[in-house]
Amino acid sequence: MFVFFLLAVLALGFVLLPAVLPSRRASRSESAQAQAAAESKSWYEQRMHELAEEDLDQAQKAELSDELAAVLLAEHPGLQQEGEAAASSSELSVTQGERRRSSTILMVVGFLLIALAVAVYAQLGSFGVSKIQGAQAVLSLAADQDEAELQRWRMVLAAWLADEPTDAKSWYLLGHANLKLGRFDDAAESFAQAHQYVDKDLLVKLYWLQSRYLASQGLLDEESGRLASEILEIDPSNQEVLEMLAVSAIRNGDAATAITLLNRTLNSLQDSQRIKATVDAIGALRASVDPATGGSAVQVQIALVEGVQAPEDRTVFVVARPIGGGMPFAVVRRPSWLLPFSVTLDDLVSMSPDRGLSQAQEFEVLVRLSATGLAQADPSDWRWISKPLTLTDAGETSQVLSAVLARPQ
Repeated sequence: MFVFFLLAVLALGFVLLPAVLPSRRASRSESAQAQAAAESKSWYEQRMHELAEEDLDQAQKAELSDELAAVLLAEHPGLQQEGEAAASSSELSVTQGERRRSSTILMVVGFLLIALAVAVYAQLGSFGVSKIQGAQAVLSLAADQDEAELQRWRMVLAAWLADEPTDAKSWYLLGHANLKLGRFDDAAESFAQAHQYVDKDLLVKLYWLQSRYLASQGLLDEESGRLASEILEIDPSNQEVLEMLAVSAIRNGDAATAITLLNRTLNSLQDSQRIKATVDAIGALRASVDPATGGSAVQVQIALVEGVQAPEDRTVFVVARPIGGGMPFAVVRRPSWLLPFSVTLDDLVSMSPDRGLSQAQEFEVLVRLSATGLAQADPSDWRWISKPLTLTDAGETSQVLSAVLARPQ
Protein backbone atom coordinates (compact mmCIF):
# COMPACT_ATOMS: atom_id res chain seq x y z
CA MET A 1 0.00 0.00 0.00
CA PHE A 2 2.83 2.43 0.86
CA VAL A 3 4.53 1.73 -2.47
CA PHE A 4 1.28 2.45 -4.30
CA PHE A 5 0.79 5.85 -2.65
CA LEU A 6 4.45 6.76 -3.18
CA LEU A 7 4.20 6.07 -6.90
CA ALA A 8 0.88 7.91 -7.11
CA VAL A 9 2.32 11.05 -5.46
CA LEU A 10 5.36 10.91 -7.74
CA ALA A 11 3.12 10.59 -10.80
CA LEU A 12 0.96 13.52 -9.65
CA GLY A 13 4.10 15.61 -9.36
CA PHE A 14 5.03 14.86 -12.95
CA VAL A 15 1.53 15.79 -14.11
CA LEU A 16 1.41 19.11 -12.24
CA LEU A 17 5.01 20.10 -12.93
CA PRO A 18 4.41 21.15 -16.58
CA ALA A 19 1.64 23.53 -15.49
CA VAL A 20 3.82 25.25 -12.89
CA LEU A 21 7.21 25.15 -14.58
CA PRO A 22 6.49 27.37 -17.68
CA SER A 23 5.20 30.31 -15.62
CA ARG A 24 8.23 30.18 -13.37
CA ARG A 25 10.55 29.96 -16.36
CA ALA A 26 8.77 32.92 -18.06
CA SER A 27 9.05 35.06 -14.92
CA ARG A 28 12.75 34.30 -14.59
CA SER A 29 13.25 35.07 -18.34
CA GLU A 30 11.52 38.50 -18.12
CA SER A 31 13.51 39.48 -15.06
CA ALA A 32 16.77 38.53 -16.75
CA GLN A 33 15.88 40.52 -19.89
CA ALA A 34 15.04 43.67 -17.87
CA GLN A 35 18.32 43.45 -15.97
CA ALA A 36 20.28 42.95 -19.20
CA ALA A 37 18.61 46.03 -20.78
CA ALA A 38 19.42 48.23 -17.78
CA GLU A 39 23.06 47.11 -17.80
CA SER A 40 23.34 47.78 -21.60
CA LYS A 41 21.87 51.28 -21.27
CA SER A 42 24.21 52.16 -18.40
CA TRP A 43 27.19 50.91 -20.36
CA TYR A 44 26.11 53.03 -23.45
CA GLU A 45 25.72 56.24 -21.40
CA GLN A 46 29.12 55.74 -19.79
CA ARG A 47 30.86 55.21 -23.18
CA MET A 48 29.14 58.28 -24.69
CA HIS A 49 30.34 60.40 -21.76
CA GLU A 50 33.90 59.13 -22.21
CA LEU A 51 33.68 59.73 -25.99
CA ALA A 52 32.75 63.42 -25.48
CA GLU A 53 35.86 63.97 -23.37
CA GLU A 54 38.27 62.27 -25.76
CA ASP A 55 40.41 64.39 -28.16
CA LEU A 56 38.90 63.25 -31.50
CA ASP A 57 37.58 65.05 -34.53
CA GLN A 58 33.87 65.18 -35.17
CA ALA A 59 33.94 62.52 -37.91
CA GLN A 60 35.60 59.98 -35.61
CA LYS A 61 33.23 60.82 -32.75
CA ALA A 62 30.20 60.41 -35.06
CA GLU A 63 31.45 57.06 -36.31
CA LEU A 64 32.07 55.72 -32.78
CA SER A 65 28.70 57.12 -31.58
CA ASP A 66 26.90 55.28 -34.40
CA GLU A 67 28.66 52.01 -33.48
CA LEU A 68 27.72 52.36 -29.79
CA ALA A 69 24.11 53.14 -30.73
CA ALA A 70 24.00 50.07 -32.99
CA VAL A 71 25.21 47.88 -30.11
CA LEU A 72 22.60 49.33 -27.76
CA LEU A 73 19.80 48.92 -30.32
CA ALA A 74 20.83 45.31 -30.84
CA GLU A 75 20.65 44.50 -27.11
CA HIS A 76 17.80 46.74 -25.87
CA PRO A 77 14.35 45.11 -26.54
CA GLY A 78 12.48 48.37 -26.57
CA LEU A 79 14.47 49.76 -29.55
CA GLN A 80 14.21 46.80 -31.91
CA GLN A 81 13.16 47.39 -35.49
CA GLU A 82 10.23 45.59 -37.15
CA GLY A 83 12.47 42.93 -38.69
CA GLU A 84 14.25 42.30 -35.40
CA ALA A 85 10.84 42.04 -33.61
CA ALA A 86 9.70 39.38 -36.12
CA ALA A 87 12.92 37.39 -35.60
CA SER A 88 12.48 37.63 -31.84
CA SER A 89 8.86 36.46 -32.16
CA SER A 90 9.98 33.44 -34.22
CA GLU A 91 12.60 32.54 -31.63
CA LEU A 92 10.01 32.85 -28.86
CA SER A 93 7.67 30.57 -30.80
CA VAL A 94 10.41 27.94 -31.05
CA THR A 95 11.05 28.21 -27.30
CA GLN A 96 7.35 27.83 -26.48
CA GLY A 97 7.16 24.79 -28.75
CA GLU A 98 10.04 23.20 -26.88
CA ARG A 99 8.29 23.93 -23.60
CA ARG A 100 5.07 22.33 -24.84
CA ARG A 101 6.98 19.22 -25.91
CA SER A 102 8.67 19.03 -22.49
CA SER A 103 5.30 19.44 -20.76
CA THR A 104 3.80 16.70 -22.91
CA ILE A 105 6.67 14.34 -22.08
CA LEU A 106 6.34 15.02 -18.35
CA MET A 107 2.58 14.45 -18.44
CA VAL A 108 3.00 11.15 -20.33
CA VAL A 109 5.60 10.03 -17.77
CA GLY A 110 3.20 11.01 -14.98
CA PHE A 111 0.33 8.99 -16.40
CA LEU A 112 2.67 6.02 -16.94
CA LEU A 113 3.71 6.19 -13.29
CA ILE A 114 0.06 6.21 -12.22
CA ALA A 115 -0.54 3.12 -14.36
CA LEU A 116 2.53 1.49 -12.83
CA ALA A 117 1.27 2.27 -9.31
CA VAL A 118 -2.07 0.67 -10.10
CA ALA A 119 -0.33 -2.42 -11.52
CA VAL A 120 1.90 -2.75 -8.44
CA TYR A 121 -1.09 -2.47 -6.12
CA ALA A 122 -2.99 -5.05 -8.14
CA GLN A 123 0.00 -7.39 -7.90
CA LEU A 124 0.78 -6.94 -4.18
CA GLY A 125 -2.66 -6.17 -2.84
CA SER A 126 -6.22 -6.44 -3.95
CA PHE A 127 -8.90 -3.90 -4.66
CA GLY A 128 -11.47 -5.90 -2.67
CA VAL A 129 -9.32 -6.92 0.27
CA SER A 130 -11.26 -4.59 2.57
CA LYS A 131 -14.21 -6.98 2.27
CA ILE A 132 -12.46 -9.64 4.37
CA GLN A 133 -10.68 -7.37 6.84
CA GLY A 134 -11.25 -8.80 10.31
CA ALA A 135 -11.98 -12.33 9.06
CA GLN A 136 -9.33 -13.55 11.51
CA ALA A 137 -12.07 -13.23 14.16
CA VAL A 138 -13.45 -16.58 12.91
CA LEU A 139 -10.74 -18.34 14.91
CA SER A 140 -12.01 -16.90 18.22
CA LEU A 141 -15.75 -17.14 17.60
CA ALA A 142 -17.78 -19.86 19.37
CA ALA A 143 -20.46 -21.82 17.53
CA ASP A 144 -22.93 -21.74 20.45
CA GLN A 145 -22.65 -17.98 21.03
CA ASP A 146 -21.62 -16.50 17.67
CA GLU A 147 -23.46 -18.62 15.13
CA ALA A 148 -24.86 -15.62 13.22
CA GLU A 149 -21.41 -14.00 12.98
CA LEU A 150 -19.88 -17.26 11.81
CA GLN A 151 -22.57 -17.59 9.14
CA ARG A 152 -21.89 -14.04 7.97
CA TRP A 153 -18.13 -14.63 7.67
CA ARG A 154 -18.74 -17.94 5.92
CA MET A 155 -20.71 -16.17 3.19
CA VAL A 156 -18.23 -13.27 2.95
CA LEU A 157 -15.25 -15.61 2.62
CA ALA A 158 -17.04 -17.83 0.11
CA ALA A 159 -17.87 -14.80 -2.07
CA TRP A 160 -14.28 -13.55 -1.81
CA LEU A 161 -12.81 -16.92 -2.77
CA ALA A 162 -15.03 -17.08 -5.84
CA ASP A 163 -12.86 -14.23 -7.20
CA GLU A 164 -9.61 -15.11 -5.38
CA PRO A 165 -9.42 -18.93 -5.42
CA THR A 166 -5.68 -19.04 -4.60
CA ASP A 167 -5.98 -17.23 -1.24
CA ALA A 168 -4.84 -20.03 1.10
CA LYS A 169 -5.44 -18.04 4.29
CA SER A 170 -9.06 -17.34 3.36
CA TRP A 171 -9.61 -21.04 2.59
CA TYR A 172 -8.18 -21.84 6.02
CA LEU A 173 -10.53 -19.36 7.75
CA LEU A 174 -13.50 -20.62 5.75
CA GLY A 175 -12.60 -24.15 6.86
CA HIS A 176 -12.73 -23.07 10.52
CA ALA A 177 -16.10 -21.35 9.99
CA ASN A 178 -17.54 -24.50 8.43
CA LEU A 179 -15.99 -26.72 11.11
CA LYS A 180 -17.49 -24.67 13.95
CA LEU A 181 -20.88 -24.66 12.25
CA GLY A 182 -20.83 -28.46 11.93
CA ARG A 183 -20.49 -28.41 8.14
CA PHE A 184 -17.78 -31.08 8.18
CA ASP A 185 -17.81 -31.98 4.48
CA ASP A 186 -17.54 -28.29 3.53
CA ALA A 187 -14.77 -27.83 6.11
CA ALA A 188 -12.82 -30.75 4.67
CA GLU A 189 -13.12 -29.24 1.18
CA SER A 190 -11.96 -25.82 2.42
CA PHE A 191 -8.90 -27.22 4.19
CA ALA A 192 -8.14 -29.37 1.14
CA GLN A 193 -8.10 -26.20 -1.00
CA ALA A 194 -5.78 -24.47 1.49
CA HIS A 195 -3.51 -27.55 1.48
CA GLN A 196 -2.96 -27.17 -2.28
CA TYR A 197 -1.08 -23.91 -1.66
CA VAL A 198 0.50 -24.60 1.78
CA ASP A 199 1.04 -28.36 1.74
CA LYS A 200 3.76 -28.21 4.42
CA ASP A 201 1.63 -26.45 7.04
CA LEU A 202 1.00 -28.75 10.03
CA LEU A 203 -2.16 -26.95 11.20
CA VAL A 204 -3.78 -27.16 7.77
CA LYS A 205 -3.03 -30.90 7.65
CA LEU A 206 -4.37 -31.41 11.18
CA TYR A 207 -7.67 -29.57 10.63
CA TRP A 208 -8.14 -31.22 7.26
CA LEU A 209 -7.77 -34.63 8.90
CA GLN A 210 -10.09 -33.65 11.75
CA SER A 211 -12.77 -32.50 9.30
CA ARG A 212 -12.52 -35.72 7.29
CA TYR A 213 -12.64 -37.75 10.52
CA LEU A 214 -15.81 -36.00 11.73
CA ALA A 215 -17.43 -36.15 8.30
CA SER A 216 -16.89 -39.94 8.18
CA GLN A 217 -18.07 -40.37 11.81
CA GLY A 218 -14.79 -41.68 13.16
CA LEU A 219 -13.62 -43.75 10.20
CA LEU A 220 -10.37 -43.06 8.37
CA ASP A 221 -10.09 -43.92 4.69
CA GLU A 222 -6.86 -44.30 2.73
CA GLU A 223 -6.50 -40.55 2.13
CA SER A 224 -7.01 -39.78 5.83
CA GLY A 225 -4.51 -42.46 6.81
CA ARG A 226 -1.91 -40.93 4.50
CA LEU A 227 -2.58 -37.50 5.97
CA ALA A 228 -2.25 -38.86 9.53
CA SER A 229 1.11 -40.43 8.64
CA GLU A 230 2.37 -37.09 7.28
CA ILE A 231 1.38 -35.35 10.52
CA LEU A 232 3.07 -37.97 12.72
CA GLU A 233 6.25 -37.68 10.68
CA ILE A 234 6.36 -34.00 11.70
CA ASP A 235 4.95 -34.44 15.22
CA PRO A 236 5.27 -38.08 16.38
CA SER A 237 3.50 -37.43 19.71
CA ASN A 238 0.47 -35.57 18.35
CA GLN A 239 -2.30 -36.65 20.72
CA GLU A 240 -5.24 -35.81 18.45
CA VAL A 241 -3.95 -37.85 15.54
CA LEU A 242 -2.90 -40.80 17.71
CA GLU A 243 -6.35 -40.87 19.33
CA MET A 244 -8.09 -40.65 15.93
CA LEU A 245 -6.05 -43.58 14.67
CA ALA A 246 -6.71 -45.53 17.89
CA VAL A 247 -10.48 -45.02 17.69
CA SER A 248 -10.45 -45.98 14.02
CA ALA A 249 -8.48 -49.14 14.88
CA ILE A 250 -11.00 -50.05 17.59
CA ARG A 251 -13.88 -49.56 15.13
CA ASN A 252 -12.07 -51.85 12.70
CA GLY A 253 -11.56 -54.49 15.42
CA ASP A 254 -7.78 -53.98 15.57
CA ALA A 255 -7.26 -53.88 19.36
CA ALA A 256 -3.51 -54.50 19.14
CA THR A 257 -2.91 -51.38 17.04
CA ALA A 258 -5.20 -49.37 19.33
CA ILE A 259 -3.11 -50.41 22.38
CA THR A 260 0.10 -49.28 20.67
CA LEU A 261 -1.37 -45.92 19.69
CA LEU A 262 -3.00 -45.19 23.06
CA ASN A 263 0.23 -46.04 24.87
CA ARG A 264 2.00 -43.42 22.75
CA THR A 265 -0.55 -40.75 23.73
CA LEU A 266 0.44 -41.17 27.38
CA ASN A 267 3.89 -39.76 26.58
CA SER A 268 2.46 -36.25 26.40
CA LEU A 269 -0.99 -36.27 28.02
CA GLN A 270 -1.34 -33.83 30.92
CA ASP A 271 -5.02 -33.92 31.86
CA SER A 272 -5.53 -36.42 34.70
CA GLN A 273 -9.02 -37.48 33.60
CA ARG A 274 -7.87 -38.23 30.05
CA ILE A 275 -4.86 -40.12 31.39
CA LYS A 276 -7.06 -42.27 33.64
CA ALA A 277 -9.53 -42.92 30.81
CA THR A 278 -6.71 -43.87 28.43
CA VAL A 279 -5.13 -46.26 30.96
CA ASP A 280 -8.50 -47.89 31.58
CA ALA A 281 -9.07 -48.22 27.83
CA ILE A 282 -5.68 -49.91 27.40
CA GLY A 283 -6.57 -52.33 30.21
CA ALA A 284 -9.91 -53.19 28.61
CA LEU A 285 -8.28 -53.73 25.21
CA ARG A 286 -5.59 -55.94 26.79
CA ALA A 287 -8.32 -58.12 28.23
CA SER A 288 -9.92 -58.56 24.82
CA VAL A 289 -6.81 -59.20 22.74
CA ASP A 290 -5.20 -62.63 22.29
CA PRO A 291 -2.13 -62.80 24.63
CA ALA A 292 -0.06 -64.20 21.79
CA THR A 293 -0.72 -61.10 19.63
CA GLY A 294 1.99 -59.06 21.35
CA GLY A 295 4.49 -61.92 21.47
CA SER A 296 6.37 -62.79 24.65
CA ALA A 297 5.33 -60.51 27.48
CA VAL A 298 6.35 -59.52 30.98
CA GLN A 299 3.82 -58.18 33.45
CA VAL A 300 5.28 -55.76 36.00
CA GLN A 301 3.45 -54.88 39.21
CA ILE A 302 4.82 -51.58 40.60
CA ALA A 303 4.45 -50.20 44.10
CA LEU A 304 6.32 -48.08 46.65
CA VAL A 305 8.02 -49.30 49.81
CA GLU A 306 5.45 -49.52 52.59
CA GLY A 307 5.09 -46.27 54.47
CA VAL A 308 6.66 -44.19 51.68
CA GLN A 309 4.71 -41.82 49.48
CA ALA A 310 6.15 -40.31 46.30
CA PRO A 311 5.25 -36.83 45.03
CA GLU A 312 2.35 -36.93 42.58
CA ASP A 313 4.11 -34.81 39.93
CA ARG A 314 6.69 -37.47 39.07
CA THR A 315 6.81 -39.97 36.21
CA VAL A 316 7.28 -43.74 36.28
CA PHE A 317 9.19 -45.32 33.39
CA VAL A 318 9.00 -49.10 32.92
CA VAL A 319 11.63 -50.25 30.43
CA ALA A 320 12.68 -53.58 28.94
CA ARG A 321 16.28 -53.08 27.76
CA PRO A 322 19.52 -54.97 27.02
CA ILE A 323 21.45 -56.09 30.09
CA GLY A 324 23.29 -53.11 31.57
CA GLY A 325 21.54 -50.55 29.38
CA GLY A 326 21.14 -49.61 25.74
CA MET A 327 18.32 -48.93 23.31
CA PRO A 328 15.08 -50.17 24.96
CA PHE A 329 12.96 -52.94 23.47
CA ALA A 330 9.73 -51.73 25.09
CA VAL A 331 8.74 -48.72 27.20
CA VAL A 332 5.68 -47.76 29.22
CA ARG A 333 5.23 -44.36 30.88
CA ARG A 334 2.75 -43.56 33.64
CA PRO A 335 2.25 -40.67 36.12
CA SER A 336 3.26 -41.43 39.71
CA TRP A 337 -0.19 -40.60 41.11
CA LEU A 338 -1.46 -43.86 39.56
CA LEU A 339 0.74 -45.94 41.88
CA PRO A 340 0.38 -48.78 42.60
CA PHE A 341 -0.36 -50.12 39.11
CA SER A 342 0.50 -52.93 36.73
CA VAL A 343 1.79 -52.76 33.14
CA THR A 344 2.55 -55.27 30.41
CA LEU A 345 5.76 -55.11 28.37
CA ASP A 346 5.55 -56.77 24.95
CA ASP A 347 5.76 -55.96 21.23
CA LEU A 348 2.66 -53.75 21.44
CA VAL A 349 4.63 -51.17 23.45
CA SER A 350 7.92 -51.60 21.60
CA MET A 351 10.05 -48.60 20.64
CA SER A 352 9.74 -49.52 16.96
CA PRO A 353 8.21 -52.36 14.91
CA ASP A 354 11.71 -53.51 13.96
CA ARG A 355 12.87 -53.80 17.58
CA GLY A 356 10.23 -55.68 19.54
CA LEU A 357 10.69 -57.45 22.84
CA SER A 358 10.13 -60.81 21.15
CA GLN A 359 13.42 -60.30 19.28
CA ALA A 360 15.46 -59.93 22.49
CA GLN A 361 17.50 -62.95 23.51
CA GLU A 362 18.23 -61.56 26.94
CA PHE A 363 17.02 -58.40 28.67
CA GLU A 364 16.31 -56.74 32.00
CA VAL A 365 13.43 -54.63 33.29
CA LEU A 366 14.16 -51.20 34.77
CA VAL A 367 11.56 -49.27 36.75
CA ARG A 368 12.47 -45.66 37.38
CA LEU A 369 10.61 -42.94 39.29
CA SER A 370 11.78 -39.71 37.66
CA ALA A 371 11.49 -36.21 39.10
CA THR A 372 12.31 -34.62 35.74
CA GLY A 373 9.96 -36.63 33.54
CA LEU A 374 12.78 -37.06 31.02
CA ALA A 375 13.92 -40.29 29.45
CA GLN A 376 17.48 -39.57 30.56
CA ALA A 377 18.30 -41.01 34.00
CA ASP A 378 19.09 -38.74 36.95
CA PRO A 379 20.92 -39.58 40.24
CA SER A 380 17.80 -38.55 42.18
CA ASP A 381 15.64 -41.19 40.45
CA TRP A 382 14.15 -44.04 42.44
CA ARG A 383 15.21 -47.25 40.69
CA TRP A 384 14.43 -50.96 40.59
CA ILE A 385 16.16 -53.43 38.22
CA SER A 386 15.18 -57.05 37.62
CA LYS A 387 17.48 -60.00 37.25
CA PRO A 388 18.46 -60.90 33.65
CA LEU A 389 15.52 -62.40 31.77
CA THR A 390 15.22 -64.50 28.63
CA LEU A 391 12.33 -65.34 26.37
CA THR A 392 12.22 -68.87 27.77
CA ASP A 393 11.63 -67.33 31.20
CA ALA A 394 8.62 -65.49 29.86
CA GLY A 395 7.38 -68.42 27.79
CA GLU A 396 4.16 -68.17 25.87
CA THR A 397 2.34 -66.52 28.77
CA SER A 398 3.31 -63.48 30.76
CA GLN A 399 5.87 -63.67 33.52
CA VAL A 400 4.94 -61.53 36.53
CA LEU A 401 7.52 -59.31 38.23
CA SER A 402 7.03 -57.35 41.42
CA ALA A 403 8.91 -54.04 41.46
CA VAL A 404 9.09 -52.13 44.75
CA LEU A 405 10.52 -48.63 44.56
CA ALA A 406 12.46 -47.11 47.45
CA ARG A 407 14.06 -43.74 48.01
CA PRO A 408 17.75 -43.80 46.90
CA GLN A 409 20.29 -44.06 49.75
